[in-house]
Amino acid sequence: MSASMIFYGYLKFMDISLFTSNYATMRLMQFIGNGAPCPHWFAYANAGFQLLTGLMVLLGFKGRWAAGALALWLIVLTYLGHPYWMMSGYERLFNESMFYRNLGLIAAFAMLFVTGCKRYSIDHFLNQNTQSSHIIPLIK
Repeated sequence: MSASMIFYGYLKFMDISLFTSNYATMRLMQFIGNGAPCPHWFAYANAGFQLLTGLMVLLGFKGRWAAGALALWLIVLTYLGHPYWMMSGYERLFNESMFYRNLGLIAAFAMLFVTGCKRYSIDHFLNQNTQSSHIIPLIK
């Protein structure tokens, strides 16, 4: 799960036009910017968010909150970026598969948000001395 976020976050940093010329970005800018081009600061912020939260989930550092943020972000991205119901032909098939792939990622990140990162995480190591239970509460 997090490998996908890290990989695509890194790719966006290497070529920011991957984000600014993306179909989902253009649809988002239609909603919030009346079709204005995507500002570069927003593109870099998105790439940083994707890379950082992917690393946080991978390492289990504040992984519960990073997974929750990624799930919410993917909900918006999936709706805006893969509206296969508005397409036809190959474009529809491709976007339908990406839509359902993202639904799987949303479910996985939501599950991680609910259950926490558990034993093999930085969070577990940091909370080991402060808590006797193996279940890390959502709010301390």
